[in-house]
Amino acid sequence: MSSAVDSALGSVLRVAFRGLAAARRARAVHPDGVLLAGELIAEPDSGLPFPPRAGVLVRLSKGAGTPGGLPDVLGLAIRVAGSWDLLLSSAGTGPLSRLLPLPARRWSTARYGTLLPYRAGGRLVWFLAVPERAEPPSRFTLLAGTAAGRWRPVARLELTGEAPAGEEPAFDPMLRRPPGLELAPAWAARLREAAYAGSRRGRLPARTDRHR
Repeated sequence: MSSAVDSALGSVLRVAFRGLAAARRARAVHPDGVLLAGELIAEPDSGLPFPPRAGVLVRLSKGAGTPGGLPDVLGLAIRVAGSWDLLLSSAGTGPLSRLLPLPARRWSTARYGTLLPYRAGGRLVWFLAVPERAEPPSRFTLLAGTAAGRWRPVARLELTGEAPAGEEPAFDPMLRRPPGLELAPAWAARLREAAYAGSRRGRLPARTDRHR
């Protein structure tokens, strides 16, 4: 993508997401959610920059904020050890279907993917979270996938209950990512950053309730 087109699209996204966030007085997408506490336990041979065991904050949310059991793009946001935000949305698992958000009705039957990959050591890596069958799920298996669509387990996510009362963190994978991982492709990462920047600017000051 040319730099001129890149810049123009970035400006459009920044303005659009800023306006939507201002209208909602919340995030432009995934405006309402529940904040939970838990733990991430990495597989010993994951080959990825996960700590062996770390506390996490997890936010479950609906993309458009549809009421009740209506289908929506379900979101799973994970803050690992207070420093790395990993954002996943309900999606497919195939080489093409994992690139698109997929609406779902139930948290326990959806699969949650990063949609776009990370670049790690010269290779592309997607992440996918598979929940247990309980509703709502309290355990997820985190998988890493290749461009060919092969998945392998790299960590377990265990939720322990609601997070302590306090200000809800603003999850942002553009500002918080671990050393050695870059969002790819670069032009998509720049557009994504423009959208997140617009949403941040359009939001009112953070509220202290946990169910925004």
